Amino acid sequence: MAVVVIGGPPELIEAARRVAALVTNAGVITAEVATAATRVAHARPFAIVISDELYGFDAAEFDALARDVQASLIALPSDGASVRTLQQRLTPLVMDAYREHFRS
Repeated sequence: MAVVVIGGPPELIEAARRVAALVTNAGVITAEVATAATRVAHARPFAIVISDELYGFDAAEFDALARDVQASLIALPSDGASVRTLQQRLTPLVMDAYREHFRS
């Protein structure tokens, strides 16, 4: 069970680690944009987290990547936000993604 964070910044990665550990006990895997497709395909995460800024560069491709592995795509504005702020924004979104993915 995993969450993949594509790109960064470091505050977003740390917030995702905290949320994944506390909310779902999932691990976090990081990926650069160039290796994202491979990392996501191997990890088969229930959620992919990306900064809104990075998502805007190729939204259709990121949407397709998430759809291919049946993961929720979470794009958050992260420009200058603290880890705490990002964690607060991310918590309900990761919880929703987890519930959606494991709904049977």
